[in-house]
Amino acid sequence: MEPGQLQPPEKYYILTLEQYLSLINSEKVGDCYSALQHLSMSEHFRDKKIIVRTNVAELIRERYHVSRRAFYAANRFIEFTPQTTLDVEGP
Repeated sequence: MEPGQLQPPEKYYILTLEQYLSLINSEKVGDCYSALQHLSMSEHFRDKKIIVRTNVAELIRERYHVSRRAFYAANRFIEFTPQTTLDVEGP
């Protein structure tokens, strides 16, 4: 990459509900339906793009008993992707 060009943000994948719960606890983010958005603004994730599997997003949404519209609007800067297209590089 040439000097002066912006690099794309590092991606952070949330693959399970347990991983999500662990993250919000470790980052001391309130347990609410907009926690993904708050998580993305935390110091640790400020320069990272959070990507959540759609099936995990639906589990999170159901956890808070909130409509799809409210959940996805509150987390509008989070990227959601189908499980079948999520390619995560191994360790």
